[in-house]
Amino acid sequence: MKIRLQILAILIAVTLLLFFVNFKLEKTKVLIIESETENIKHTIKIPQKKFTLSYIHSVQKTPVYEVFEIDEDNKLILKETTFSSLGVGLPFTEENGVFRNEQGKFKLTGLNREFTSIAIRVSPIPKHTIIIGENTHPLLSIVAPDDLVKIAAADRWMLVRRNNFTWKGLSEKNDGYQR
Repeated sequence: MKIRLQILAILIAVTLLLFFVNFKLEKTKVLIIESETENIKHTIKIPQKKFTLSYIHSVQKTPVYEVFEIDEDNKLILKETTFSSLGVGLPFTEENGVFRNEQGKFKLTGLNREFTSIAIRVSPIPKHTIIIGENTHPLLSIVAPDDLVKIAAADRWMLVRRNNFTWKGLSEKNDGYQR
């Protein structure tokens, strides 16, 4: 009986060792999309601490792209806005930023406007979407039309797989040191 417990303890120890060699706990920035009416909380990982909120402008009917960065205090910092036309509700001066025309698009950069959260009434017409790198997250795939959502940033501890571990990496020739 004692030998079985020792074998079990060794197996558990080896399993834990292999687990922690392949995985690690990592503090990661996330966006939390919280529905006011549906009691939904959706979390999206933001590995580069940067995302874009895109939508169709209600008056101009053209796409708008707002680029945000997440700071260490989890504030959402509006860094730049890109849009296709000038008109009601769209910036047209260099107020607190640099306004320019790039390849037929208007771009306002250097904004640094801070928000603790963003409230959006989600609708099919503006097609609100969060873009992270190549991945798009339409808000209507998360909540129902006409729902009020609050978007905020937070820190979360996540278990992530180590990409750099290989058994070959343990050999003498590949120990990570340059010779």
